[in-house]
Amino acid sequence: MKLHPAEIAKEIKSFSFFKSFSDDLLLQASAMIHTESVSAGSFILQEGKKNTSLFFLRSGSVEVSLAGEVIATLNTPGEVFGEMSVITSNLTSTTVKALTPVECFVIRSEDFGHVHPKDKDRFQALLFQIYCFILTERLMRTNEKARLFEILNRELHEAQSAIEKSGGGKVLLVEPDKKQQLPIRMALGGTGVQLDIASDSAMGHTFLAENKYDIVLCEEACVDVLKDVQDKKSSPYAVLLTSKDVQGNLKVLEQNRFVDHIISRDAEDRNATIRYVLTALSKLLNKDLFGIEKYLTWGVEVQTRAVTHSGQREGLREDIYSYFKKMGIRSTVLDRVNTVVEEMLMNAIYDAPVDAQGKSIFNHISRKEEIKLDTHQQSQLTYASDGVLLAVAVKDPFGSLTKNIIIDYLMSCYNGQAGSMNAEKGGAGRGLHQIIENADLTVFNVKKGVRTEVICLFNVDGQKREAQPSFHYFFV
Repeated sequence: MKLHPAEIAKEIKSFSFFKSFSDDLLLQASAMIHTESVSAGSFILQEGKKNTSLFFLRSGSVEVSLAGEVIATLNTPGEVFGEMSVITSNLTSTTVKALTPVECFVIRSEDFGHVHPKDKDRFQALLFQIYCFILTERLMRTNEKARLFEILNRELHEAQSAIEKSGGGKVLLVEPDKKQQLPIRMALGGTGVQLDIASDSAMGHTFLAENKYDIVLCEEACVDVLKDVQDKKSSPYAVLLTSKDVQGNLKVLEQNRFVDHIISRDAEDRNATIRYVLTALSKLLNKDLFGIEKYLTWGVEVQTRAVTHSGQREGLREDIYSYFKKMGIRSTVLDRVNTVVEEMLMNAIYDAPVDAQGKSIFNHISRKEEIKLDTHQQSQLTYASDGVLLAVAVKDPFGSLTKNIIIDYLMSCYNGQAGSMNAEKGGAGRGLHQIIENADLTVFNVKKGVRTEVICLFNVDGQKREAQPSFHYFFV
């Protein structure tokens, strides 16, 4: 149904592009506007082709790509695209594809000639003023992306250097999917690590029969290779590579509780996979599991606080909130951090402390009762951010957390029985479901009987929150 210009004017008035327009200019612009519907999967603009239209997104979601690489997803009403080819009359520099059914408002170049002569100069000046604003905004976004890329690139080099310092080593990857082999090839390139790749379990068993490996990495469909490694003690470290789906991972882990190390991978985010595989291998090869700095850019200042009694929980949470707020971290991210830190502190104070026989000391006590920890029972809270990731962690001196606690307790939570294991679980088990669901990535580092560290990582850009939070664990 064709919209009346007055209806269009009312709708576009809230669009950033038109906010400087007077009512009469807005009505003139509305008279030029056409509506266009685009089906999901269709191209609105194609790189290298001529375009004479300015598009304003009304509804739906579009993907912008350059040379085959996705550079942006637009889903906010009023987003503009096609403006550069209209301004310069050059061929389109990017491709815009509808991800969902899309509705657009469209102004064609020839329609600009319909402005009333008395308003023409003012209209043209306003258009170019708006174009300059759009281009400045996009340049700022590009500069920010370049800064984040530089940070990520530096972190990858640091992780690679850490592996080089370990003296390299020999790694076997058992992975049938060639696409998923690539990030690990890229991660280990130039580190001095010798990488063998098996495309199925049978080939993995053959490699193990003929070689000794420092680490064996195995995709979940080939977990029988890791069982072989454990039974024959043919490698110090057997690592299971899982998907990001927590519930799916739990089903795999429930049937393979012998696995001591797991890393979740994101099939759609190669950089994240490279980063976390490098970090994990560096931790294992260097025999150094602990510390949030391993997940952040080198040189980041890590804040440390001792956890001495239950009454300080609120003060510690306020300190963390204030510290990150001054760094410009969004409140939506900090609210999740606050939830996670409260659960971590509860674990550290009430659940983690055990006696010499491994029996929980405070687990039976009401969480409302004040607890003061002796010096040897105190935990350490750490937190920092490198501008891309925010990290918080609590490290206790007991090492009482077990794989069974994680698997069984999370299974009870995902089966709708959250908290049903509180009385028996001991260790740092309380609130694991809350912690994992609020963080983007949770890492459990455990040296049995010595130390447990729970690290939670958050994307500083709240809009990049992981749709599927995930967890890694390392038990030695």
